[in-house]
Amino acid sequence: MGRDVGDAPVWRRYLRFIRADVRADVDDELEFHLDMIAAKHVANGVSPDRARARALEEFGNLAAARRRCEQIGRERQRRHEWGEMLDSILKDLRFAVRSFRRSPGFTVAIVLTLALGIGASTAIFTIVRGVLLRPLPYADPDRLVRVYERSPRGDDHNVVSAGNYASWAERATSFSVLGAHLAPFGISLTGDAEPVQVTTTDMTPSVMRALGSRAALGRTLVDDDERDGRVVVLSHGLWQRRFGADPAVIGRQLTLNLSPYTVVGVMPPEFEFPGPGVDLWRAVPRDHMPLDERRSHNWFVVGRLAPGATVATAAVEMQAIAGALAREFPEHMTGWGTNVVSLGDDIVAGVRRLLLVLLAGASLLLLVACANIANLLLARAFTRRREMALRGALGAGAGRLVRQLLTESLVVAAAGGLLGVGTAWFMTRGLLALAPSDIPRLSAVTIDGAVLGYAIATTVVSALLFGLAPALRLVAVRRSAEPLHATLRSTDERAGQGRQGTARAVFLISELAVSLVLLTGAGLLLRSAYRLAAVDYGFRPEGLVAMSLDLPRTMYDSTWKHVELYDRVLDRVRTLPGVVGAAATTESLGHSGDMTFSFAIEGREAKNPNGREDPRPLRVVTPEYFRVLGIPLERGRAFEPRDRSDAPPVVIVNESLARLHWPNSDPVGSRLSFVGRSGPWLEVVGVVGDVRANAADEPAAPALYVPHAQKQWHWLSWITILVRTDPSREGDALARQLSAAVWQEDAQLPIHSLSTVPDRYQQGVARRRFATVLTGAFAAAALLLGMIGMYGVLSYTVIQRRREFGIRLALGARASQVTGVVVREALSFAAIAIVLGVVASLGLTRLLAPLLYEVSPLDPATFSVVAAAVAVVSGAAAWIPARRATRIDPAITIRES
Repeated sequence: MGRDVGDAPVWRRYLRFIRADVRADVDDELEFHLDMIAAKHVANGVSPDRARARALEEFGNLAAARRRCEQIGRERQRRHEWGEMLDSILKDLRFAVRSFRRSPGFTVAIVLTLALGIGASTAIFTIVRGVLLRPLPYADPDRLVRVYERSPRGDDHNVVSAGNYASWAERATSFSVLGAHLAPFGISLTGDAEPVQVTTTDMTPSVMRALGSRAALGRTLVDDDERDGRVVVLSHGLWQRRFGADPAVIGRQLTLNLSPYTVVGVMPPEFEFPGPGVDLWRAVPRDHMPLDERRSHNWFVVGRLAPGATVATAAVEMQAIAGALAREFPEHMTGWGTNVVSLGDDIVAGVRRLLLVLLAGASLLLLVACANIANLLLARAFTRRREMALRGALGAGAGRLVRQLLTESLVVAAAGGLLGVGTAWFMTRGLLALAPSDIPRLSAVTIDGAVLGYAIATTVVSALLFGLAPALRLVAVRRSAEPLHATLRSTDERAGQGRQGTARAVFLISELAVSLVLLTGAGLLLRSAYRLAAVDYGFRPEGLVAMSLDLPRTMYDSTWKHVELYDRVLDRVRTLPGVVGAAATTESLGHSGDMTFSFAIEGREAKNPNGREDPRPLRVVTPEYFRVLGIPLERGRAFEPRDRSDAPPVVIVNESLARLHWPNSDPVGSRLSFVGRSGPWLEVVGVVGDVRANAADEPAAPALYVPHAQKQWHWLSWITILVRTDPSREGDALARQLSAAVWQEDAQLPIHSLSTVPDRYQQGVARRRFATVLTGAFAAAALLLGMIGMYGVLSYTVIQRRREFGIRLALGARASQVTGVVVREALSFAAIAIVLGVVASLGLTRLLAPLLYEVSPLDPATFSVVAAAVAVVSGAAAWIPARRATRIDPAITIRES
């Protein structure tokens, strides 16, 4: 039944579509129109029921009208709400900016703290993204794999023999293509300019086909290049350095190791296969890769998975092929297996943990920064309690006030994030300058959209982390109206301090606990670095200079030519001013890459089917080697000038090899053979001390030494000349004279590298040093922030408790007693933080284990020193507020109360 027109709520017509309930408003509006139409019919004498029916007939499809009106209402409501929200947000933003402008010191402190945390985190993420996350610059990189041999000694990343590679390529169906390449090595580049040593990788052209890479200029290697191997593809860097980025370089003749090569292509800048620093790539001639050789393992194999194949299925097939080869060639393949791994994972395997540890450290520093800022904002929120109470009393809900505080947090976070991105750019450049050169894919490190997205996400998350604390505190106060009105009336600065003081203490304890975790990690790395610095190398590296050379085999094609040239060079070097002694070796001190040879011991039956013992490092040295390096002679004699090619062949073993094969006897007088039981035999004439030849953190390995003049391998043409110098000798002058001594004998012979031996060993631990420096920097920054946080909390406490301290002093308390109250509070915070930090460190420091040397991740000395440091720093941070508490005037304090 219709309502009387006079009774209809006419005012609703002016508020329709404004109320939140659109459906109710539409129903009211439609009902109003129906009542108006029915009222006209009633006025004309129609009964109310009939008038209602006619009104519905005249109105038409009521359901359709209702749906259309509801749609219009909702659209208007959304536009209205968005407009109100945008206007409210703009007001909040303007208010936040004005608020922070009124306290510039406070604002600068927050922005700089946040910029430090976001900058460090973003910089490390930039490195992580470039090295670990960015796809390899090859076609469909997820389909690329490396295939290694698994040796009987358990090494699952053993390089491959040429014969096994050929068998794999012929039998395996899991790969669309397999290729093999050698490890990068140095060769001479001569011609118009000064001779230089460049780094090359010799490979089968199928490697380029597997990678699917295209040349930036010209072409890559193709199968036809295997016929004579006289073509070369240049790296983008060498093309720019040596040839001035001349496009006409294609077809140009180069002289490499005194042999002519034709340039057929230039690779793009991002192509760094198999690693950074490679200058050019050559095709391996077919006759240089003996496909029936299964004893020498020196090839790396890379492949592309066939359609439908996976790493797992390829691994199963390759293991079956290895089993078949072991049955076919038991002398060489018994006990050998295979290992198939993703190429991307293999390239970064050595640095993944290092970078993730650094990212974790930077993230912990950001957490410390957020906790510090949260404490600052809590203090600021407390000073604004009357303002917030007044807003609440005027009708602002808790949600509206929380939004205002979060907006302020986002404003200051945006400023910190913007500055943090700039800081990250500078930090990234610094990190790239400090990073060890052997970290792969550093050329892919750049600040891109993903990095900026990470920075933005970090900024937002940080704003929420440090902005929620004062916001949640406000919600707790706003739950009842009484605290707000009480706050409006209160002039007591202690009002409401209990819960806020607890929150500030929680953030402070969190800061200190996280700082302790970072300090513990840095402490473990520092102890590890100290152990490495004190390691016994087995010789005296101080004062040794190393100069590496490699003779072109086209000109120096026999051992006697090698010996003749190197002897003349050594004679010249020994006459240089400041040179105490000079010797030479084929080993690369401070760098991995020993040659290993298996050998037979006369009168013994080896366990291996080939009749020889497991391969061990072999070092070819000149007679003066042991004396110049200071390696002690334990038994027998050292090499002498009479150990020439026409003299009986001799060999020297080190202590580790002697203990391994002659545990209860003297090896001097025993005979070895590198060929087999048939000889030729070399007599063991001496035993020398062990030497850490490869790296400071690698233990000395069993090794053999052969006189340079008696080496049996004409292809072994490289050597490192070691010069012991007077400590006062200037390095640059000596370097020039050493180079001149070489070029006086052969003007076309380049110097591969010239550096001090200690520097070479330092390069071997560069990754550990990189981790130590950065973790130490993060820990120092976190500890500084924790110290500032402790100072701020205790200063705030002193202000809140000044009436209490004033009464204590008025009643005769000594200044030391008041100081003790504040310091004890600081130490109580520190004690809780130490317990929490130690518990967290016990789990997290295990991640550092691969980066440590002779130091346990649970090293009690480190944990004790770090805990003591946190306690001392906390006490020091409390000293100034404690002294301030003793200067409170009791009379003034009591009058104020």
